[in-house]
Amino acid sequence: MEKSNKVVNAKVLIGLYILDGLLNLFLTYLFPDLKDTRYITKPLLMILLMAYAAQEADLSIRKPLLITLFFSLLGDVFLMVPGTNPLYFQLGIGAFLGAQIGYISMFYKQRDKIMYLFLLPILIYVGGFLAFLLPNVKPMLQIPVTVYAMALGAMFFFALNRKKDHSYNQVALGALLFVSSDSILAILKFYYSFQGNSLAVMSTYIAAQLLLSLGLCKLQDRN
Repeated sequence: MEKSNKVVNAKVLIGLYILDGLLNLFLTYLFPDLKDTRYITKPLLMILLMAYAAQEADLSIRKPLLITLFFSLLGDVFLMVPGTNPLYFQLGIGAFLGAQIGYISMFYKQRDKIMYLFLLPILIYVGGFLAFLLPNVKPMLQIPVTVYAMALGAMFFFALNRKKDHSYNQVALGALLFVSSDSILAILKFYYSFQGNSLAVMSTYIAAQLLLSLGLCKLQDRN
């Protein structure tokens, strides 16, 4: 009975996460007067994933995953602060840098034989993206943006070098979507904004964090 209840609770948490993600994505488009609801729906995303991880993650991965999701929560909050003050953007980058370091640490411990073949295309992408983006970035933000981009690339590299178990594809896709989300966000922030930009950023981000958490919580089966 306890195991059955636990499964139901896990499904409920994931269901609530998906529902909250849909509200975050579409509520303000359908009802513009409710735009302030994002100050609730966005932080709630990581809170729900933390509740899921606290229940479902194996003891070997639970603490680092919770810390990583907490840094993501901080990043979400800092990037929601209205206004043009660059301090909150820097704090947001710093928080998400902590999240990327958390993912890197977990993926590195789950590594298989390192395939350096993955390294070249990732370096080309990160280097090319920075070369394209940095001329449009304020000097005070260029170093934080560069460091974060390198950490994001490293996260994806180590996600691809994890042991190929039943969670491999889920985590790899989640890492790819995280790179996609942050790349779109950087373009919107420093280069060009387009209609539906928040939908592009948040849809990939919501899916990325969900896939990463689901995949990492599957490790308990292997252990």
